[in-house]
Amino acid sequence: MESKGELVYFDIPGRAEYIRLAGVIGNVPFKDTRLAREDFIKKKAAGDFPFSQVPVFLVGEHMIAQSTAILRMMGAWGGLYPKDPVEAAKVDAYLDLVEEAWSCCDNSVYATRFGLPDFPEKERLEIRKRLSDDIVPKKMGYLEPVLKESKSGYFGEKISIADIKLYCFAKKLAKVVTYSPTPLFLLSSSPALLPPSRQFHARRHRTMF
Repeated sequence: MESKGELVYFDIPGRAEYIRLAGVIGNVPFKDTRLAREDFIKKKAAGDFPFSQVPVFLVGEHMIAQSTAILRMMGAWGGLYPKDPVEAAKVDAYLDLVEEAWSCCDNSVYATRFGLPDFPEKERLEIRKRLSDDIVPKKMGYLEPVLKESKSGYFGEKISIADIKLYCFAKKLAKVVTYSPTPLFLLSSSPALLPPSRQFHARRHRTMF
């Protein structure tokens, strides 16, 4: 099968993991280019990226930016994003809510990127505690009943890119816990929020991240 294009990102999970995983699960062939930090700096200075950031996806003469936009495109190729506008809107709603929680966590790590001052470590830990105790559990709490009532274990009748992004967010939180003395909310405390993961883990090695 012919490659759909080229994904360009760093050699880390970050904002490309859910794109790579969607490609694997949807059996979408694509080139997975891992960019060294120094190469990114040079390319950014040269204006090679639309919004001065990665990931980007090269398809034909087009360079698509923004990770969730790329995820939707990958999902459409792989049958993981509904064709029906109403069903697609439902998936988008779940994606947006996960993104809200994800961005809250990123604020505590990359404050200056969001126009905030760089926090002293003590203040950073206090922010993470508020995220852990209140913000993230509240946002994830909206999703829990949906998954508890789901017969498939996913947001809809079958797996979608919303499930994949939630899965990657859960992994992100688990990793943050490893390095943080003030753990962020662990989704493992709410088992219904973790979609069936055997399918993910069985194929994960193929993404090489």
